[in-house]
Amino acid sequence: MHKLRQVLALFTIPNYGILIVSTLLLGICISFTYPFLSLFGVDEVGMSPSYLGYFMSITAISSVLISTVLGRLSDRYWGRKWVIILSVSAAIIGYILFIYVRSYYALLIIAFLCLGTASSAFPQMFAYAREEVNRSGAKQADMAINTLRMFFSLAWVIGPAIAALLLTSAGFQGLFLSAAATYGIVLVFVLVFLKNPNRQENVQRNEPPVNLRKFLLKPRIAGVLSSFILLSVASAMSLVNLPLYVTRTLQGSQSDVGLLFSVAAAVEIPLLIGVGLLAAKYRKSNLIKIGAIFAIAYYALVAATPIVWAIVPMQFLSAVTVSIIMGLGISYFQDLLPQEPGTATTLYSNTSVIGNMLGGIIAGSIAEWFDFRVVFIACAVMAAAAFLLLLFDRESSAQAIEEHNSVST
Repeated sequence: MHKLRQVLALFTIPNYGILIVSTLLLGICISFTYPFLSLFGVDEVGMSPSYLGYFMSITAISSVLISTVLGRLSDRYWGRKWVIILSVSAAIIGYILFIYVRSYYALLIIAFLCLGTASSAFPQMFAYAREEVNRSGAKQADMAINTLRMFFSLAWVIGPAIAALLLTSAGFQGLFLSAAATYGIVLVFVLVFLKNPNRQENVQRNEPPVNLRKFLLKPRIAGVLSSFILLSVASAMSLVNLPLYVTRTLQGSQSDVGLLFSVAAAVEIPLLIGVGLLAAKYRKSNLIKIGAIFAIAYYALVAATPIVWAIVPMQFLSAVTVSIIMGLGISYFQDLLPQEPGTATTLYSNTSVIGNMLGGIIAGSIAEWFDFRVVFIACAVMAAAAFLLLLFDRESSAQAIEEHNSVST
């Protein structure tokens, strides 16, 4: 009952119910489009594998660049609400254009400008949520962020399945139109329900902006960023490699692949709430180290298994890893830059973007030169390297604030 009351108490935070619905819809939008962009490029546009690689890489690079700039602007000058509106509007325009445009270079420009800007919606939504928690005086910030992350994960359970049905029945035109319409619903929720807090609060408190370059070069921060990038690369490699490993190395079926992903997603959702409760009692840095250990164990055991069904119970290890690293990662980065949650959440989001960009390339290269089993060995090595880097992260949140002040200009 006590845990249930803790969850219900989240709804005393202003706009929290709206943020849950908006986050769920945003997750559905992303899960509609991201898994199928490569199919769109090859099957619909006729891109070669190399041109598809350029397309995906440039889209990822634009996401990092534009979301970082917008994150800084949202923290210091612009209202967070208006950055979300800009991001969601860019997504609507981009996917409507994707319905009609088939020129490779035109699509490249649309992806760079529209999808790059749209990538800010995710970190800005979570940054807005963190500010609402702080303004309300609620103490369960980690729980609030983890619950939102749970609904974002839930979207990925249902979104790709709905998108596959849309793709079969209405093609890419129907898929992109549905994505644009769902983004439109998010836009209405943001316009109508979310308030626009005064972004000059930091200026009024005479708090200078952080020198981001100097901040990122600090050994502790560089180590944290590197560890999260390594964990993201390993996760992306695992996701890309698992279907091929199951069907080609272990002689499993496509239904076995679907079962593995479904089990992991189903276990992950309740674990996100549990991890949020643990974060109220234990330091997030220690929990994240535990998450890295679970990642090492998962990759190593999958690499060693001789049969498909042995991987099913291992999905618990994968779910724990995702629940800790992905669930606590947002609030953990927000603690590193407590006065600039937009920039902090964008830094976290960018580690995932970079991980996804590098993961597929590295996994493909290793599988081509060696085999699919070796890919998981490489994932375990990366997770181990990330764990070693995390061992140097021993500062408390108070020290993080002092560190923030020391790099302000």
